[in-house]
Amino acid sequence: MSTAPNLSPREPAGAAPAHRPEMDDAPPLLGSWRNIYIVVLGIFVLFVAVFWVLTEAYA
Repeated sequence: MSTAPNLSPREPAGAAPAHRPEMDDAPPLLGSWRNIYIVVLGIFVLFVAVFWVLTEAYA
């Protein structure tokens, strides 16, 4: 039995692998990440507009 330490590189427990090809795929909705970002930004602008209108109406 050897007392030399095992110095082979290992990934820490719970660490993601170095490269995951499935992460390069397009998202399942809307075809691209750009489209998802545009929808999220549009919804944000819509909420801001609705809340501004409500604030003006009830001020």
